[in-house]
Amino acid sequence: MIGNIRQQWAERSPFTWILATPLVTLPLSGLLLFTVGGTVDAEALGLTEQEWVKVGERLDRVNYFHFDFWSTCGLLLGPGLLNLVVALWVFHPLTYVRTASLLALLLALLRTFVVPLAAILLSPTDLLSSEGLIIRVPIEESGLRSDPSSELAIFRLLGVAWAGGLAMWIVTAVAWKAYEPLMARFQPHLTPPRERHTGEPSKWGGFLSRR
Repeated sequence: MIGNIRQQWAERSPFTWILATPLVTLPLSGLLLFTVGGTVDAEALGLTEQEWVKVGERLDRVNYFHFDFWSTCGLLLGPGLLNLVVALWVFHPLTYVRTASLLALLLALLRTFVVPLAAILLSPTDLLSSEGLIIRVPIEESGLRSDPSSELAIFRLLGVAWAGGLAMWIVTAVAWKAYEPLMARFQPHLTPPRERHTGEPSKWGGFLSRR
């Protein structure tokens, strides 16, 4: 059975693999953060846990939740290592497929390590240096129906990281659909793993075909 599964995936595009992995990596990263992860002792590190800020004409109390940078990133991004399985397609005998695997591997590296972390750092979270790197997540009390909690802060981290991952997933889907027509247009000498259909680039409206 394992051999049949390997054979079926080996016959698929490497883009298909990294389009399917979020079905596993997203719930796994959330499960790890909620079960293994947690906040650090802000009081022991001398970090502020609450403060009042002025929002327009009113005051709002902001609660800060602090997470160790390295352990949180490991739990959040670690499941994304599954994306790097696309590197196996580099050993395919066809240059056409090897080229696709290198592009898919680049997208996998960006989606696994760069984009989610950049999304977190560009969000309202802060990166502090206090006996190591600390991620500080602010939770405003206004508009909340319950007291702020570390679980809510984790949900906010996951939401930001997953939003960045969704953007890269869309880029991957576009690359998957564009790869074959572009290769047929610019690299027609490379043999694809399946027979090309006559006039295949024309379904893109003809703007990729030669005049």
